[in-house]
Amino acid sequence: MKKQKYTWQEFGEDIPKLVAKIKKLNRRFDGIYGVPRGGLPIAVALSHRLNLPLLIGGVNSKTLLVDDIADTGSTLLPYADRKATIVTLFWHPKSKVKPHVWLRKKETDWILFPWEKN
Repeated sequence: MKKQKYTWQEFGEDIPKLVAKIKKLNRRFDGIYGVPRGGLPIAVALSHRLNLPLLIGGVNSKTLLVDDIADTGSTLLPYADRKATIVTLFWHPKSKVKPHVWLRKKETDWILFPWEKN
């Protein structure tokens, strides 16, 4: 299985890029919901930079919903019906859900994130 290691340094470089793309959407959000577990580090970083509160639940059309990857899309599918704005670091073209904002196209079998056990 071909693996790609995603580092904390890449994460730090990617957060400002996500912020810029989110601001270009020109939408107002009530808060950020990070899908447990992979979305939580991104949600915390974005909440600081966008000055938005972290949400525990209550995802709706004014929610900025974040996750690390839209791979199969199964994790994000329940949120798509709630009309949340979905943001991910990575997107796989075969995902059932295409995020509104994503930075990197998944090119390998597996991505190892720094917040996961390697």
